[in-house]
Amino acid sequence: MPDGERLHLLLDVDMSSRALVEMLRRSGHEVLAAGTDELKQLDDPILFAFAQTERRIVVTHNAADFPDVLREWAAAGRSHHGCMLSHLPTNAFAEMRRRFEGWFTAFPSPEDWIDRAVHL
Repeated sequence: MPDGERLHLLLDVDMSSRALVEMLRRSGHEVLAAGTDELKQLDDPILFAFAQTERRIVVTHNAADFPDVLREWAAAGRSHHGCMLSHLPTNAFAEMRRRFEGWFTAFPSPEDWIDRAVHL
């Protein structure tokens, strides 16, 4: 994957396992894991806003709160760089890999993810 087309991801605290980070990096993505640094202290709306300043797709298991964050951004007419909501168990790596590959094949460039929210 050419560097200009690498996807930049921000894994929410609940998706920040070392194994998932490594799996995504081996697939060629640039990954920041909120659970491994000071970002883990941020509330969801602030974390999402931070991801937008970094032009990152948010990957989260928090399907309870992030739909509200997305609705608030849409209601305010604000664009975002993408969001993936996972309903999978956090240790379902084979299934996650398959689904990530499917989404990243269907939407390979950062521009494809503008205002896109998907379920993993």
